[in-house]
Amino acid sequence: MSIVPATPLQEQARWLPAGPAEPAHAPRIAIEAYDTLYGLEADWLAFQDRAAGTFFQTYQWCSAWIATAGAAAKAEPVIVTGRDPSGELLFLLPFCARRRQGCRVLEWMGGQQMTYGYGLYDRRFLHRATDWFAAEGWNVLAQLHNIDAVDLADMPAKWEGCAHPLASWFSFAGRNLSYVLRLGEDFEALYARKRSGETRRGNRKRDAKLAKAAKIEVGLPQDRAQAHQLIEDMFEQQKSRLAESGIHGVFNTHERQFMHRLIDLPDHMQPVLLPYCMKADGELEAVALGGHYGGGYWALISSLGSPRLRRYSPGDALLRRTIEACCGRGLKFFDFSTGSFDYKLAWADEHIELFHGVRGLTPCGYAWALHRSIVLASKRFIKRTPLLWNALAKARRAVFGQGAH
Repeated sequence: MSIVPATPLQEQARWLPAGPAEPAHAPRIAIEAYDTLYGLEADWLAFQDRAAGTFFQTYQWCSAWIATAGAAAKAEPVIVTGRDPSGELLFLLPFCARRRQGCRVLEWMGGQQMTYGYGLYDRRFLHRATDWFAAEGWNVLAQLHNIDAVDLADMPAKWEGCAHPLASWFSFAGRNLSYVLRLGEDFEALYARKRSGETRRGNRKRDAKLAKAAKIEVGLPQDRAQAHQLIEDMFEQQKSRLAESGIHGVFNTHERQFMHRLIDLPDHMQPVLLPYCMKADGELEAVALGGHYGGGYWALISSLGSPRLRRYSPGDALLRRTIEACCGRGLKFFDFSTGSFDYKLAWADEHIELFHGVRGLTPCGYAWALHRSIVLASKRFIKRTPLLWNALAKARRAVFGQGAH
């Protein structure tokens, strides 16, 4: 299958629904591949409003990323769609391809800030999608020219109660889990359900001390200019905080441009980001940046300011205020993203296991996929072995942390 910029190919793949064998006249799925997003904008935006999917497969996220961080990484869009005979979208897979160690590798579009590799799927198709992709999916990939290997990260085992449509492509469990809190209209009831009375009393005392130590304001920026400034300040805060642990170079210029571009998307695509912030005496103290899609809040980046007020846990206070604000907006869930931190374990109603799909498609790709699998398996072993992980973190802080030399 060649990839075309605007006119879809008419290659077809058979739709094999779950259950009894289908009759000879069963509908077929037309597979189409594109090397640009922009001719798909109207269909994509309309489809994501009714499809099962995540924030990281929205047109907003993908279009902003491919124009900034993706372009810097020389990533090329490879968007695969499936339509029924009437032309209705059944799925949309926003892939990209880029050169890695001499091989052209297929990945999810969206960058390292992406939490979930999933896609967008018509809910009528979703319950049978796993069977269809198990039977036809690799044939689809085989028709994509010049792809040597597949490296699909962070695919949730289940979403909306259904197995991942690409479950047959899983190679091994990822090194991280993600965490989700189910929201309701009554924050106080939610708060009482998730945190003990003793914890709530302790939080009230710290909040009172924080309010006494500084004038506290919490909310969203009032306009795009304020949002741009907030995002830039957040990156500087995060850079300083990570440097304390010996972590450097996490957010490069192009990744910053990516977030700024999300702010600048046109009004009909907004709101994309919900950057809740806390100011203390007019100075930025903490930021909780999240995405807005599908009736949920998708945590992206958080930051803390100077150590002056940290003993009062301003980050925890902002998290609670952000969850409360999401309840007030009528959102249905709060996705904490990946990382097994204590506060996520305390709040979450469910954890989601993530899987990685690595496959070679050509001789060059086989060698690349083997090496990639060994690297990922090693990282997973270290991350899930507390003794090794803690020792590595301690060594990194000692060697690379601020003030280490």
